[in-house]
Amino acid sequence: MVAELDLHGLTLDQAEQRFGSFLRSRSVRDPGAVVRIITGRGAGAGTTPVIQGAVRDGLTDWASEWVVDWSVDSGGGAFLVRLRG
Repeated sequence: MVAELDLHGLTLDQAEQRFGSFLRSRSVRDPGAVVRIITGRGAGAGTTPVIQGAVRDGLTDWASEWVVDWSVDSGGGAFLVRLRG
């Protein structure tokens, strides 16, 4: 079973905080595992979706200390992330 973090309904600040905490804790608890970060695609949003972009930026920047690699999950509303072992 893949551990998941669902960021729907959060503000950008809340999402970034939970995203960082999730990666830190999962990398200690289950090094080398693949986790799913669910952001949604933003369809139907009244404003431009920002959480998906922030997660993508984090994966390539500050979260790279916990991340080996990542890809966009099928459907585009989530990321699959392999944690450092």
